[in-house]
Amino acid sequence: MILVIGGGLAGIRAALTIQESGQQVHLVEAQPSAGGRLATEIVNGFTIDRGFQVINPGYSELRRLDVRTQFHPISAGAVAVIDGRTTFFGDPRRELRSISRALPKIINDPKPFFGLLRGALLTQVREGESADQFLQRLGATGAPYEQLIEPFLRGVFLTALPEVDARFAQRVLRTLFRHVPGLPDGGVQALVQELRHRVKSIQSGERALEISRSGRGFNVKTTNATFAARKVIVATDYANAQQFSSAIPKVTFARSTAWYFTLEAQISYQHRLHVAPLASGPVVTAVDVAAVVPSYSPDGRGLLSVTTLEESSEREVRNHLQQIYGESINGELISRIDIESALPIIPPGARRRGILEDAGLIFAGDYLTEPSQNGALLSGRLAGESAINN
Repeated sequence: MILVIGGGLAGIRAALTIQESGQQVHLVEAQPSAGGRLATEIVNGFTIDRGFQVINPGYSELRRLDVRTQFHPISAGAVAVIDGRTTFFGDPRRELRSISRALPKIINDPKPFFGLLRGALLTQVREGESADQFLQRLGATGAPYEQLIEPFLRGVFLTALPEVDARFAQRVLRTLFRHVPGLPDGGVQALVQELRHRVKSIQSGERALEISRSGRGFNVKTTNATFAARKVIVATDYANAQQFSSAIPKVTFARSTAWYFTLEAQISYQHRLHVAPLASGPVVTAVDVAAVVPSYSPDGRGLLSVTTLEESSEREVRNHLQQIYGESINGELISRIDIESALPIIPPGARRRGILEDAGLIFAGDYLTEPSQNGALLSGRLAGESAINN
């Protein structure tokens, strides 16, 4: 038997890969339910994801899995204030009706927008280049970059662009250019539930405590049992993986805070993603997720999902939201989620193999590939293939 420890995307993908090969696999997950960072809860009837997360059905690893979960697409673009004017900058291929207000700005200052397009599709990244250096080299500068492009991408990576590897940033831009991300009914955990139900042998509430060699295999002691396994894949979060190997590379994580406010009345552009530059206040992104997926709200009220990166008070967040929307956000704060290890940061020039093999153990997770759902799935698949073939 092959044992997989950890029921996030990487662990589930590893188990499915092994299962598809015909070999026996069992997955153990420490928490009561699988999912890892893709977690959802119900608060006062509202669907609350663990941070603003969207799922891109165009991810190569999702296409490999033939996912059947249906996604409500979010608007392809973002709202920003440039030169004192609030404007939605949408993808003209998908948001043709909304492009008219943005068109004068794009025509007047086309370099940043064409630079972004070149970065997604054409230009080669230089070795060791950061996302910031890459985009500015292509002409993405000035107010459109500072007020729209940089804040939007900071909301994706949860860190400043000088800290992000340009190769990874380019892959993200290409995915966003080709496919519109979205959210499913039931929250992001709906995707996990679909994949988890495909795993034939899975056990929750079993935390791995100790892994020891036993002949040519391993014994894994968990909360309630001891498992004998030919191979072991450790697909836990980064902190828990470190207890089983000193060879885990040093990885820095971005933190974030997710705020969820009810919206008692309609506000401008509430169904579109709003972005704000760092110097203007704590809010990075904000969007009414219930306007994207109506089932997120139990009674028709809006549900404003807000992301901040720095330590902030509710008052500071509300004041910044008033600047962004031009009106007060007086709804109830129904959830605040502080996420200390929100995403691993892949610095410029960093290279990841996808998995780590140490003393016979196989480690998987997006900290070994890139900080995305696709990265977690890829790492899990590579770990499963390694366990099968070795």
